[in-house]
Amino acid sequence: MRSTVRSSFANGTALSLAVFSLAVLCGCDGRVSTTPPIDVPVLGPWETALSADGTYSVAWRVVGGAIPKADPFDVEVRILDAGGNPADVSCMMDAEMPEHGHGMNVVPVMEPRGRGEFLAKGLLLHMPGRWSIMVDVKNGAITERAQFLYLMP
Repeated sequence: MRSTVRSSFANGTALSLAVFSLAVLCGCDGRVSTTPPIDVPVLGPWETALSADGTYSVAWRVVGGAIPKADPFDVEVRILDAGGNPADVSCMMDAEMPEHGHGMNVVPVMEPRGRGEFLAKGLLLHMPGRWSIMVDVKNGAITERAQFLYLMP
């Protein structure tokens, strides 16, 4: 029994020594960074909805992680067709406050990023309250809307 304990201890020590040696050789100093590299944007969670007729699945997320109060922000948009493939469409993004009867004071610029992928630049929710965020998906002469509700604190 004693030799089994020593053998297990020796194997564990050898394994620990091997892992430590590998970490030193690879330049690992044992610290874990919680900060993403500078060139990697922080992204918020995806918000997803079907378009009004159910033809498209529309998803968007904020570049920067969260919608800022009264500051411009950008949004990634992804649009999939009924088969789950990136849709060959164009889109526009807008927002309005239904209770107030007005929308944003800016028109976002839509940059195509590939089939079914867009970057909406320059959205601005300028006051607190309930916002309806809309993505209009256009395929030829047909436009379908996906709507999302957002409460700006």
